[in-house]
Amino acid sequence: MSRVDVLRERIANRLGEPDRLQFPSGWKLSTSWQRAQAVPSAVGPVNPAEFDVLLGDRDDETALSRHRVLFAVYEGDLVAECDCDGHHFRDWCAHVALLWWRWSREDLGVTDLDTGETYLSPPWWFSVDDAEADRAEADASPPAVADGGVDR
Repeated sequence: MSRVDVLRERIANRLGEPDRLQFPSGWKLSTSWQRAQAVPSAVGPVNPAEFDVLLGDRDDETALSRHRVLFAVYEGDLVAECDCDGHHFRDWCAHVALLWWRWSREDLGVTDLDTGETYLSPPWWFSVDDAEADRAEADASPPAVADGGVDR
């Protein structure tokens, strides 16, 4: 049995499903999102589904805290869980935000626990509701319509 199979089975057998990543409203203005982009950080894979995230503090950039983050595709959804208090109380934190930031910029490999495939960026079929809504709001232009060149 491969390591991916072991991790998938462990997730399937645990009490309760891991949280499907959902962005909170106004996530692009959140301090977690800003911190994920601004402070020193390092990310290292622990296994195909989890990462150790070292993240600096806004006030003391030399102080790095380490948190273990589940960040993987499971049953077609991106699941994310962090052991920090922020994620525990809000289902969103700078550690998860950092992993999303890196993955969406092709700087992180995320494993699909169903297929074993590793995605270096979110695949074309993947969507996170709030992230998609923010993109749709940013582009208010009407969609292009293919008319076959008849109505010009």
